[in-house]
Amino acid sequence: MRCAVIAAFLLPAIAGFEAASIKEALPLSMENARTGQFHVGISVDGSRADYGFVTLTDLIAYAYRVKPYQLSGPAWMNDTRWDILAKIPAGQSAGRAPEMMRSLLAERFKLAIHRERRMQPVYELSVAKGGLTIKKRLAEEATPLTPGVVHLDNSTISGGPTGTVRVTPGLNDMQLQMAKITMPALASMLTQFTDRPIIDSTKLQGDYEVALDLPGDQMSGMPAAQKLIAILGLGSIGMLPDPSGPAVFRAVKELGLELKPRKASLDTIVVDHLERTPTTN
Repeated sequence: MRCAVIAAFLLPAIAGFEAASIKEALPLSMENARTGQFHVGISVDGSRADYGFVTLTDLIAYAYRVKPYQLSGPAWMNDTRWDILAKIPAGQSAGRAPEMMRSLLAERFKLAIHRERRMQPVYELSVAKGGLTIKKRLAEEATPLTPGVVHLDNSTISGGPTGTVRVTPGLNDMQLQMAKITMPALASMLTQFTDRPIIDSTKLQGDYEVALDLPGDQMSGMPAAQKLIAILGLGSIGMLPDPSGPAVFRAVKELGLELKPRKASLDTIVVDHLERTPTTN
């Protein structure tokens, strides 16, 4: 029965990408971020699907429309980052790019999976009783930026998944001023600093302006490029969370939000087979 389930997932319901180029991404450096050469994230426009600086964890979660914490597979899925440029076939909807990615992963990385429901401890992000202390962003950023291309100008990071971020280091912490961020994106970013996944239960829609004070000791000694990954919310960098988590809990509380521990039954994608490197382009 299990083999039948795996086979079903390996047979895409729609056509895969017409063509795809897969290359190992260059290491992130502060220099290429400053010059606007750092390409990160997912951009699908017309017949072009562009995936920059992504791990296999990112790609599998994207392909199956789940969060990274809903994956169970080898730890090395986060070791290498990839740049993928793919072409969507004529007549196919760009909205089905994730399903096309399933085909690419099965063909080029020999991915085989099955689904399970698993109980796991999580934190639930919700609005505190006193209400929000952050504002909803009503307008877009004044200067349009190239999607997926990160620029670093002194202490300001722009063009990443969280919009424009201003970084202000303090004596014991680091404040991130985010021009616009959704609650799901905030939950994903905060997950890097806790001992379990954070699920957004706020039911808040749209973008918010957020100033977040994060504990500086968690980033002390970390290479500058690695800090940039954390600030961008890209995850998968092997950070050690604060064992008790009080600093993160306080930072969230100051936003008019709170984190509550609970257990959740989650749809989980279990990786049965995966190759470390893809077949040739």
